[in-house]
Order: sequence, then structure tokens, then C-alpha cells
Amino acid sequence: MPENKKTTIPQWLTDIGEYLNKPLPPLLDIDLSLLSKRAPALVIPDGIAISVIIPAWNEEAYIARTLDALHRQTFPRDRYEIVVVDNVCTDRTADLARAYGADKVVSEPCKGTNFARQRGIEESTADIIAFLDADCVPPPEWLEKIYTKLTEKNHRCAAIAGSYIFHVNPTESLFLAQEIYRWIVMPTMSTLFGRLLGRGGVIIGGNFASFRENFNKINGLDTSFTFFGDDASIARKFGEIGFVEFDPLLYVLTSTRRFERDGLLKTNWEYARNYFKVMFDDHSRPKSKAS
Repeated sequence: MPENKKTTIPQWLTDIGEYLNKPLPPLLDIDLSLLSKRAPALVIPDGIAISVIIPAWNEEAYIARTLDALHRQTFPRDRYEIVVVDNVCTDRTADLARAYGADKVVSEPCKGTNFARQRGIEESTADIIAFLDADCVPPPEWLEKIYTKLTEKNHRCAAIAGSYIFHVNPTESLFLAQEIYRWIVMPTMSTLFGRLLGRGGVIIGGNFASFRENFNKINGLDTSFTFFGDDASIARKFGEIGFVEFDPLLYVLTSTRRFERDGLLKTNWEYARNYFKVMFDDHSRPKSKAS
């Protein structure tokens, strides 16, 4: 009889199961002092090394879990700050963000994802700026990976971006679509548009990072994009100074709410249509500063 082979479950699949079944922590029941002592084997200068910016519009159902995951990072807690941008919320998002340990909760009165992200850039302090959506759950090594990749690259890329993994059962059609996009479509498109056509590449707005000086070089974000096309516009602007490196292993878990609301085909069509429109539309945009 052939010997049975041991099946190894991928870590990201284990993460999905953990966070699907994990209850929200009680308010103010996060031991930040213990978490801050968990440090990776990295040499990190004193001070705030990474600013994590979370744009939020009526995210009271998700923000607590997002912040809880950020407090459980392997990156030292005293080396990163969490900035939540209240983008005209009418619910308890801002109160929950403060209760769950956001370092700053700031308001942006102009509604739109890039308005909120830009406000976060202006209110943050670190040299590295990372973006996370309010319904995303980063795995414990997320910030450590961002810091390592950016500092190892030593400014050879304009930004780094990662993938989404949706809270779905592996038997569902969305899971297959996610894996095709994650491993084939997005890396291919990022190489094509970023390295070959000089238009940045692929950025997922809820999972990317770059150096502050790069945001200054591109004169900040294009706030004329308020939702669809917003992340593509960021990638396009980074294309003016370099390329975006897309890493399928730099993932965050995220909700399926848009697919549940609009369906798989319609949602993918809207994202794809707006991405290509931004990539091939040469309408007037602010000039970058000379590098």
C-alpha cells in the first residue's frame, strides 16, 4: 500500500479560519504593554518607523477587528502609529477607533477614499506609510514584511502592494477567482503596466506602502478619484517615479461585502473597467516634482 502523504494547510488558509471564528475582543481589553514587547529580529531606528493609515466611512461593524489585528503585529508597537481617518462617518466608527487604541483619529470632511488617504498622509509622521482598509485584517507579520521589503529594496521600487484574501469557503467560486487574480492576473498586469509601460503597476488601496518622500515626489494623491479608480490612480502616479512591486504573499484578509451586494461579475467588471480607464486615460493631472 502506498504511504499516505501528509497534507500541509497553508498559513493564509489557517488565518481565514481563525478570523472567521474569532469573536471581537471586549472594549479596552487589549494589553498593549505586553504586545509592544514582541519584537522581530530587525534593526529598527528609534522613533516611529511606519504610519498605518485607515480611511473609514461608517465602519463600526469592522473597525474593532482591524485595530485588534494591528495591535497583534510582530513589529514593535512603539515603532508604528495607527491613524484612522473619519471620512464623514455617521456611526460609532470614530469612538470605536479611539476605544481600540488608534493613536490618532482625524476627520476629513470631503468624502472619498483618496481624500481620506491624503489627510492621513498629512497627519502621520513616519518615513514609511502603509494603507489598510477598515474591513481588512492583517496577519501578524504584515508590518514586518512591509518594513523588510521596503528597506531591502532601498528605494528601487516606488511602492509595494499586496493582495486581498476574502473570507470565503475554498469551495466557493469567489475563492477560485481570488487565487487566479492573486497569483496570475495581478502580478502579470503589474509587470506589464509597471515595468514595461511605465504606468506604475497594480495597487490594492487597502494593502500597499511606500516612503513618504515618494508621496511628496508625486505631489500626493489624486483626490478627484473618490472610489472606483482610486487605487489605479495611485499606481499611475507612482509610475511617474518608478514601478510598483506586487507581492501575492503580502496579503490581508478582507470582507466580501461588495460581492455580496453587487455580485462577483459586476464587481470585477467595475474594478477592471476603471483600472484600464485610468491606465489608458491621459487626461491632465498634476506634474510630479523632479526626483
